[in-house]
Amino acid sequence: MAGVRDPAFWKRFSYAVHLDEEKGEKLGPQHDSDSWLARQQSKKKNRARVCWGFWIVFLLFVAAVVAVIIWLVESGVLSNIGHSGGDKMADASSS
Repeated sequence: MAGVRDPAFWKRFSYAVHLDEEKGEKLGPQHDSDSWLARQQSKKKNRARVCWGFWIVFLLFVAAVVAVIIWLVESGVLSNIGHSGGDKMADASSS
């Protein structure tokens, strides 16, 4: 994993941790969802869900397109397209 490239990151990070610690002392124990780290982990989980959802929907779309193409070939709709173009070329060369 690459290091953080922003030079001010650690200053902001330590400041945020310090503020969280101050809130914890003043207000008593806090829920884990209120901490910065818990929010970041939640964001990471949400991104993972969105990524998996995207790829599942994409694969379903590709499968549907393939199924439609196979259905059109089996029904003969696409086979007529290929043969009609070849007949015209054969007629033109025999003249």
